[in-house]
Amino acid sequence: MATYVILAGTTAAGWYMRPLATRLRRAGHEVFTPTYTGLGERSHLLTRDIDLETYIRDVLQVFHYEDLRDVILVGISFSGMVITGVADRIPERISQLVYMDAAVPDDGQAMVDLLGPDVVAIGSEMVQAYGDGWLIPADASVDPRLSPQPVRTYEHPLRLHNHAARTALPTSYIFCANKPADSMVTHMTHDGRRKAQSRGWRTFELPTDHEPEREAPDELAAILLGLVSG
Repeated sequence: MATYVILAGTTAAGWYMRPLATRLRRAGHEVFTPTYTGLGERSHLLTRDIDLETYIRDVLQVFHYEDLRDVILVGISFSGMVITGVADRIPERISQLVYMDAAVPDDGQAMVDLLGPDVVAIGSEMVQAYGDGWLIPADASVDPRLSPQPVRTYEHPLRLHNHAARTALPTSYIFCANKPADSMVTHMTHDGRRKAQSRGWRTFELPTDHEPEREAPDELAAILLGLVSG
């Protein structure tokens, strides 16, 4: 039995991972889908002080209190920022890292550094117009349970200190190849795939849009299960 910790993308929470988590559990594995402070069932904890470090600590607490070890840690989209930070702190508890169409930050980078200037400009306008100047608005047309997310989580630079141990972890990148050319995440995911290839990571491609955890959970689960079987 393997243990997966799967982290959702922007404005989503643990509940958003249910279709994927259900498939992994049916295959006999243990799955955790933590929710970040201020989102989903923890939306009552939303404050202006929440930043990337808050989210990293959220996940570190799950590892500590659930006593998780030998974990396959999966970050979806924005959560590539978080899994990088977690792996830098506790590499000894992680067996594999998986970036699912995700941000791949280097030391000192924030999420805004990976999106491209045009996307950042559009996003800033949305935060001002629909997020009271401090929240990334959630798209209720996708699901009304999505939650606005503090923009500080995008602006806070990631600080890394454990390069050798973190980069020694087996790492995979899953690229979603059917995104619109003007997708808000196109620049970020192409940068992620380029870094993955240059670093010799195992790479996979899915013929889907940016959210196979919802659109193609069978196909995504097959890749994640394959990491256990070889």
